[in-house]
Amino acid sequence: MFAGFLLTAGCASLEPFLASLTPASPIPLTGTAPATSTPSPLPTVTATNEPHVSRLRVWLPAQFDPGAEHPAAELLAQRLAEFESEHDLTIEVRLKKDEAEGEILNALSLTGAAAPSALPDLILLSRSDLEIAATRGLLHPIDGLSTSLDDPNWYSYAQQLGHIQNTGYGLPFLGDALVLVYYPELGQIVSWEDVLNSDGDIVFPAGNPQGLIGLSLYASAGGEILDVQGLPMLDQEVLARVLTLIDEGISREVFPPSLANVTNETQTLQIYRTGNANKAIVSYLSYRPSEDGRLTPLPGLDQMSFSYATGWIWALAGANVENQQLAAELAEYLVADDFVGEMTRETGYLPTRPSMVAEGDRTIIAVLESAHPLPPNDVLTVLSPLMQEALGRVLNGEEPEDVAASIVSVLK
Repeated sequence: MFAGFLLTAGCASLEPFLASLTPASPIPLTGTAPATSTPSPLPTVTATNEPHVSRLRVWLPAQFDPGAEHPAAELLAQRLAEFESEHDLTIEVRLKKDEAEGEILNALSLTGAAAPSALPDLILLSRSDLEIAATRGLLHPIDGLSTSLDDPNWYSYAQQLGHIQNTGYGLPFLGDALVLVYYPELGQIVSWEDVLNSDGDIVFPAGNPQGLIGLSLYASAGGEILDVQGLPMLDQEVLARVLTLIDEGISREVFPPSLANVTNETQTLQIYRTGNANKAIVSYLSYRPSEDGRLTPLPGLDQMSFSYATGWIWALAGANVENQQLAAELAEYLVADDFVGEMTRETGYLPTRPSMVAEGDRTIIAVLESAHPLPPNDVLTVLSPLMQEALGRVLNGEEPEDVAASIVSVLK
């Protein structure tokens, strides 16, 4: 998405196979020496009565490359190097392709089957990938190894991101959510009535198969997404309210029918930033204060803001039991307030903890308090395309009540 308010993020006969899954060498965290074909030799460790962990493997999406040349990468590299120094070990970083390509999940599955000893002790996953990996048995719960998720210093959405079916599987790192941005000359916009009464068009990816904006509006009005049997559902009356809002926006010439052709956030931002619309629904990560004007939480149908949110979570995947406790400690080290506060400022992601946000920053606090984790993947698989279809049909002139009845009948 949210650029489409979807990461969405972020393995000696086995040698050729493993080389196809991971770069040939670890990413250096300190110094300026170039990477070599094999890791540097480890220093000799004096034997003790307790096992000493000499190496931790960390897998990262390519966008979080600590070897890149920008402030966020430097912060991450420094943080990892500090943990290395404090614990007298080596952190071996492997980069994986963007989450959209699904490479990181495929790598986990293949490595776990062919060479479990090469699995990462710690891995950074999008919420969607975390759910898939956990349900496939590719991750170890972090419950029992860390009590960090029980800390009250989490925003509710973030704390929930780390849980899968009430079990803690990871520690939230960075967040993202849908927001409404608009040109300052429109005055203050906080509700859909304000949007409908304003001049000019609004743009959002109504044609995106994820349907997250329509689902956020539906949820804001109390719409249930699971029936008593736990199966995906849509309430016809609530869905009709969502579609009626779209229809009213068309009649007031605020929602152009061409929205049905907008399928992603790149298109949305281009339309908004070129002035062809003066209001837009985008992910917070895409918001640029210097050029995108004002920001407000995504309005809900019942005057309460509501936005679906996602994020990046540190999780445990390694097969080496002796490494799990230290990997959990590294995860805790990487979600500490001071470090994550710096990372959110440098990357543009949303904070995950209240202690990271200034008390006077009411807009960001409002966004964070209105954020809710995405529904489960299996629910989105069913409901998202139906919501996309419903929005498209109303934008193309069909009556909201007829469309709602038609869409709900598909689920019966």
